[in-house]
Amino acid sequence: MLNWRPLALCLLLFGGVSAQKDRIQELGRQAAQMRNLSYTPVKAQAVSQKECVAYLMRLLDEEMQPAQTNRREGFLKLLGLMPESASLKKTYAELYGEQVRGLYDPKQKRYLVVTSSGGASDPMAAAMGLNMDDILTVHELGHAIQDQHFQLGSLTRQVANNFDQELAASSLFEGDASVLMFAFALKAAGLDQAGVDMNALGGMDSEQMMMGQTPAVARAPRFFREVLGFPYGQGMKFVSYLKRGKDWAPVDRAFANLPESSEQIIHPEKYLRDHPKPVQLEATRLGTSLGQDTAGEFTIRCWARENGFGDEAAAGWGGDRYEIFRTSSGLAGLWVSSWDSDRDAQEFEKLAKKATARRPSNQVERSGREVTVRFL
Repeated sequence: MLNWRPLALCLLLFGGVSAQKDRIQELGRQAAQMRNLSYTPVKAQAVSQKECVAYLMRLLDEEMQPAQTNRREGFLKLLGLMPESASLKKTYAELYGEQVRGLYDPKQKRYLVVTSSGGASDPMAAAMGLNMDDILTVHELGHAIQDQHFQLGSLTRQVANNFDQELAASSLFEGDASVLMFAFALKAAGLDQAGVDMNALGGMDSEQMMMGQTPAVARAPRFFREVLGFPYGQGMKFVSYLKRGKDWAPVDRAFANLPESSEQIIHPEKYLRDHPKPVQLEATRLGTSLGQDTAGEFTIRCWARENGFGDEAAAGWGGDRYEIFRTSSGLAGLWVSSWDSDRDAQEFEKLAKKATARRPSNQVERSGREVTVRFL
């Protein structure tokens, strides 16, 4: 998860899945045929919703390493994107506990399927004669196919220490599975995929991709609502851009050359062309360091929206790096960002000055295309 969600988990966050095991394997065969890849049947274990959530919580405990979690939580709090009294792990646990309906676990090479969600079927799907259980199962088996060909565990470890890269990789994984899912649904409905604009589907609002609002999602801060949906909605747009019709080969190659930033997901034309610029932080000791990380265009867009700015305040992102410190009086931080032009840097400077003004000790300085924010 990016998302500050563990990427090693490929989650099904919507709908209800109750397919029988033999049907699951048949769907895997069909999905692989559509994806132009082979498929080895995976172990499918039927569990209750309660059991699936409990399994997920155990995996969350394993995946959310304290050092990484603390610095990312601290950064969100300094930005005002989550309440100071909130817990990152608890927030994700609440969101996924309500949403998860199944998951593919690359470590155990198995698919956990919830036997019954107790929810109503999708009326639009029913009207078209579609089986939502089948459609959503194809999404998860798409992750199994990815794992068998591209080793998801190894890929997630490559990006584990960079939030923005982690989100970008998650968007490739979820976008691939989502495009496959929609292609399967179109075929099941007897529609010609060539006549449907998959980029239009991928352009849907991130929250629409969650297919419903649970109480936890509805009350969650903007950042968490958007970070849950981003890999699905924007991921579909990215994968559709690469795919350009029925050719999956460019998508396969993307697993060997992972997208490097959320900027490349938001602006697919920048993939393999506009690389993040390395940003070095000055040596400083504002307290006990909780480590460094990268925010990326996605986080800055959320920050801009939260403070009444448009997405242009995040456009032109070139690279960034932050370090979070724990002090005797709370949290402190140093954040340096690089921008593609002076104008881009000026737009971000305006955002940063307004967003940090609630604490007079905060400092925002711009030097050409570089902006430094000190949370003091």
